[in-house]
Amino acid sequence: MATEILNDPSPALEAMAEAANAGFLPDFAGPSKTPINQMVLGFRVGEFGFLVPVSLHCEVIEQTNANPLPKVEPWFSGLLNIRGNIVPVVDLLRFMSDTDKPPKKRYLFAIDRAEKSMVVWIDGYPQMLTGVLQPLDELPPLPGRLARFVSNAYTLDGQIWLNVQLEQIFKTLGRQTSAKEAA
Repeated sequence: MATEILNDPSPALEAMAEAANAGFLPDFAGPSKTPINQMVLGFRVGEFGFLVPVSLHCEVIEQTNANPLPKVEPWFSGLLNIRGNIVPVVDLLRFMSDTDKPPKKRYLFAIDRAEKSMVVWIDGYPQMLTGVLQPLDELPPLPGRLARFVSNAYTLDGQIWLNVQLEQIFKTLGRQTSAKEAA
């Protein structure tokens, strides 16, 4: 028996996606075989590393949990109040793998400020990546849900880092939730 989704986080996800389209999450110019020779921020979720431009305000939130909502998708962890702004929290690990066993020690990671904020769960603290990120000739094997949102993969010091179109993920999640709500 499928769980009925009663609470609809799609308006908040759509707002985040609109902010992203307005320049909130640059995509490093889309698909490219050019190395990235600028400082970028990297964070890890599961076995994957994600890139974020250093120009964005990012912070690790000390609060250990989001405020859950009943009957929402497993990847939607709930809402978080950040300086008076109610921000949706997305679990990228559950989005990618539908796992019921996330790591014990994770952190909430806020990207950007005010109504443009988005929060995701990350494994460990983010890293400032310096050096030249070399593009891979082809993408590594990726979960199906994630693959279509990855424009590039890079390597630095033996680790793979993905340029993921986060704004597109949030748009898709919002649409999926809205479609289930309408059904």
